[in-house]
Amino acid sequence: MNQTDLFMYAYMFELEQYLNAHKHELLNISFQSDEANTDRPLKEYLKSTIQFKCNSISFPNFQLTVESSDHSVPSFCTIDDLSKISICRVLLPNEIDEKVKAIISKKKNSVYTNPDLCIELSTPNGNEYVTIELKPTKKISIPGSSIQQVQPQEWVIFIRHNKNEIDITTGQYLNAVNTKMQFPDRSPRPQVSFYELKQWNNSHRFFEENKLCYVASEDDALKHSLLYDWQEVLAKQWNDIVFSKQINRDEPWFHHCLKKFVLHFLEKYDSLSDKEKDQYKESLKKLK
Repeated sequence: MNQTDLFMYAYMFELEQYLNAHKHELLNISFQSDEANTDRPLKEYLKSTIQFKCNSISFPNFQLTVESSDHSVPSFCTIDDLSKISICRVLLPNEIDEKVKAIISKKKNSVYTNPDLCIELSTPNGNEYVTIELKPTKKISIPGSSIQQVQPQEWVIFIRHNKNEIDITTGQYLNAVNTKMQFPDRSPRPQVSFYELKQWNNSHRFFEENKLCYVASEDDALKHSLLYDWQEVLAKQWNDIVFSKQINRDEPWFHHCLKKFVLHFLEKYDSLSDKEKDQYKESLKKLK
C-alpha cells in the first residue's frame, strides 16, 4: 500500500468528521429539481469544501494502521508521512479532460465512466488522481453501479438524507456492498447500503488518541466473490431457489419462472443418453 493509498484512508475519515460537523450546510442543499433527482449542487458543495476547507490531514500526532483483507502485515504511517500530500484540485465530471481520463482509465480494471468527483493530489512523486463516488439517498439500500463498472477500492461518500435530518459516512465501495443482488435485467447491480458502510466503519475502523486503525472483515471474502465472480454467486442463489420446497405466492415472478424453466430443462435432459449427458456437462464446464 503506497503513501497515496494511506493518505486516502486518513483523509476520508477526516472528511467524514468535517461533513458531519457541518450538517446544517448540507441540509440547505437541494437534492431535487423539477421532480428529478440531481446531485449537481452536492457535487459543487463537496468540490468547494474539499478544495478549500478540508484539503489535507490536520490531526496532530496522527498514526494510521490499515490491515489488508488477506490479514498480512498491516500498513502503518504517521502524520509526518502524510503531511507531504495535499489536495490541490477537485474536478467535476465535465471538468475532466482527455489527459486525466487516460490516467484514470489506466488505473481501472473496469469500464470507464466519469466519476462523481476526481481529486488531484500533490505528492512528492508528482500529481496523482483519485476518484470518489457519491451516494445520496433517502433509502437504506439502493442499487449500486453495474458490475462491470465497480471498483471495490474506490472511495464513497454515502449521504442519507430527508427533509430534517442528514447523516454522512465514508469508506470504500467494497464495504458498502450488502451482498444482495436483484435478478439483472441488464448488467447486475449489487446493492449498496448506507447502514452497511456505517456498520462496517463502526466495527472495523477505530480512532482513539489520534490513532486511526482499519481492521479487515471476515465478510470481505464473500463481497470479493460477489464482485469478482458474480455469475457463480447468482448461480448458487438460483440453485437454492429451485430446490426450495416452499410455495409462496408473494415470491418474485422470476422464482416461479426459474422453477418452470428447470422442469422443462429436466424433461429435455432426461431424454438424453448417458453419453449425451456427459458431453453436455463437459460443454458447460468450458464456460468457466
